[in-house]
Parts: sequence; C-alpha cells; structure tokens
Amino acid sequence: MTVATDQLLSAGKGSELIRAKTGRSCTRQNLEKLCKQGKLPRSTASAAPVRVRAALLVDEYLANIDQRQAVRDKPGVRDDTARASAPPQRPPDEPLADDELPSYTISQQRKAFEQANLLELERKQKEGQLLERKDVERAWANTIGRVKSRILATASAAKQRIPHLDPEEVEILKDMLREALFELAAEGER
Repeated sequence: MTVATDQLLSAGKGSELIRAKTGRSCTRQNLEKLCKQGKLPRSTASAAPVRVRAALLVDEYLANIDQRQAVRDKPGVRDDTARASAPPQRPPDEPLADDELPSYTISQQRKAFEQANLLELERKQKEGQLLERKDVERAWANTIGRVKSRILATASAAKQRIPHLDPEEVEILKDMLREALFELAAEGER
C-alpha cells in the first residue's frame, strides 16, 4: 500500500496500513479506540470519523502499542501482564500496621489454621492426652507439698538413724534443708 506521508487516513485505511507495514492484525474499531484513548496521533480536523496521519501512524503504533494490546483490550481475555505489574503481596507472616487489615486470602488462611488447631485440641482432649489446667496445677501443688514434707522430715529421720547426733546438729540440718527449699522456691519465681 502506497500512501503519501502527509495524508490523513480513515481508521479503516489506517488499520490496513498497519497490517501491511507491521504484519500485526489491527481492526478499524481497535484503531479508533486507540485514537480515542490518546495512544495514537489523530487529526484535529474532525472528531468523527477518526482520521490519522499516515506519516506518523506506523511509527507511533510500534512505539506506543504493545504486541499484546489487542488481546488485553478484548473482554474476558486473561491478562498476565497486569498481574506481573501489580505490587507484590505482603508475606503472610509479616506484621500489619495497627490500622491495616489483612487481605481476605490471608484472613481465610489464618481462620482455617486456627480452626484446625482447635479441632486437634478437641481430639487430644477426648483421647485423654490433654488435661484441664486447674487439674494439672492441683496435682503439681500436691506433689510439691509431699516433696517439701519429705525433705523437712529428713532431719528427724537422721536423728533416729544416727543416734549420736546432738539436738543442735539436728537443728543445723533442719536449717540447711529449709534454706535449700527457700532457694529452690526463689529460683522457681524467676
């Protein structure tokens, strides 16, 4: 197709020129849409019908229009380039700001994770692998009380087994055992 460089072309002739020079498929409607969007040079002589400058058309088309432009403009066609240019998503374990809400997907993942944890805890409790906290604390307090009584009784037992111990020596032994218990209690509070 031979065209004068300063000639104004209709959208139909312009699309034929693009097809002839670039080998790309370009329809009249697509060319009109690109002109209305301001992506291609357009004549100021009239708004309708669209007229394009032949001299600039092919160069502007190649410079401004991506090869996948026609595909992206069609409704219902998936566009992978938009996903590539989207900002990256926040990692799920990264903390959020105080006024920021997590995305729907992250919220659903957290919810599913917590529900799975609850179900596992319920299962373990039914199998007898988990105990109530108050029951564990009561059992632990009873055990500690028995150990304390047994340790304090050691001094009296030593007097019975070692008859030559003086009462003063038995009291020294009791004091040493009490000090040891107080030290253990202090370490447990840290």
